[in-house]
Amino acid sequence: MLACATWTPETMAASGVRRSILLLVSSMSAGGRSVRLGPRIVRILRGGGWEVAVRLTTPGDDPAAIAGEVASGSFVAALGGDGYLGAVARGCHESDAIFVPMPGGRGNDLCRALGIGTDPLVRARSLAPLGFSSDEAGADSSEWLASRVRPLDGMWVRSREGVRLALGIVSIGLDARANILANESSLTSGPLAYGYGAFAALASHEPTEIVATVDGVERNMSGWIASVSNSGRFGGGITLVESSDMSDGVLEVCHVGPLPLSRALPVLARVVAGRAKAHPAIEVESARVVSFAAPAGMIAMADGDRIASIPFTVDVAPGVVSVLV
Repeated sequence: MLACATWTPETMAASGVRRSILLLVSSMSAGGRSVRLGPRIVRILRGGGWEVAVRLTTPGDDPAAIAGEVASGSFVAALGGDGYLGAVARGCHESDAIFVPMPGGRGNDLCRALGIGTDPLVRARSLAPLGFSSDEAGADSSEWLASRVRPLDGMWVRSREGVRLALGIVSIGLDARANILANESSLTSGPLAYGYGAFAALASHEPTEIVATVDGVERNMSGWIASVSNSGRFGGGITLVESSDMSDGVLEVCHVGPLPLSRALPVLARVVAGRAKAHPAIEVESARVVSFAAPAGMIAMADGDRIASIPFTVDVAPGVVSVLV
């Protein structure tokens, strides 16, 4: 295999043919950041050899439907926040396209979890050398490309509101309330927005009785945090569940019970600061199917967006989409 440094537009263009990619750009994520950076990203990709088609999506568009209509094996890149990336991943699952996430939101937790990082221009430069393939040298290019495509697990969230695909963490309780308040804030930094949301949520939150069934066993999930994790990341870089693996075919249930506020505050502060790994107050167990039955109507958040309200079920979706990292 040729080293990455040898792949230049000149050497590849000598015998190669261009690969094609559809770039979906969110007009809403991070206050329009994706829109502002989109032209530079397109130039970088085209400079590496890609044939780039661009679709700027507005709130009236369905990115899942757009990605679901492409040909099998196509490359579909998504530039936006985690909720937007999740919607595009759902479409890629339907069409059997290759999902190419690009960080364009406030938190970018999926890209953090995949090791892609939070800079969309750096991400574009890492993808650019894959733009050419060829008959002779193309064997090397194809091997390099194949080494960067892997199966990605997800979570099917099933409720009366429909079936949604989530990739990160499904949260209810305080963590969901913090997400809602972060979304309503004007802060552009994901970590700052979530930190604000978490402590603002404490002012009005009271631990609620939450009834769940984990792999067929009823559980009391009452308390401060109740979540189901695929990636282990949320809130703009917070690692809630260090053991989460996005390709192991299992989920993790994370629970912080109804501690007194004086004991809960230090735990929650460590969660927000990303220093809660292996804290004894944080219970984590593996699961494949988790159903929430009560309290009816409580909102669940995932990938930065509202995804369902109780009652709903979360079940693992092993290898739901192929992702190019």
